[in-house]
Amino acid sequence: MTSDRLRDKGLLLLGAVALASTLIGVLAVVSRYAFTMAFSFSDEVITYLIVWATLIAFGLGEFWNEHLRATVLLERLPPAWQAALSKVTLALALAFAGVLVYFGVDVAWQRYLLNELSPTALRFPQWIARMAVPAGFAIACIALLVRARRK
Repeated sequence: MTSDRLRDKGLLLLGAVALASTLIGVLAVVSRYAFTMAFSFSDEVITYLIVWATLIAFGLGEFWNEHLRATVLLERLPPAWQAALSKVTLALALAFAGVLVYFGVDVAWQRYLLNELSPTALRFPQWIARMAVPAGFAIACIALLVRARRK
């Protein structure tokens, strides 16, 4: 699968999540004010969707190196230093993402073992919500490894 197709599928997924959260929000507001019937879980679901979308978008952004970054100092260095610093930065980012995957899975696993559910009427399993961090950073790890292989 080419990176353009992967990007398109990722953006389509993010668009679907944004549409779903918008529709849930509109439905919740209309039901609350037009029919005086509130969905107690709508805010929770929207929050989970937005967190998952944000972390997936972070991981996808790593494929194209499209993050905001301060490059004022980097641009003033000689090309050899720029290349070396780029490799160090890539290694540090990979290590950081790997640590977040490891500990994120550990936190989600603990929530699973404790059978922790949200306190709302939805009773949403918290391990699913907590898996957003390792999922997003696992995508970032894959992207960083792909970028490292390209260099």
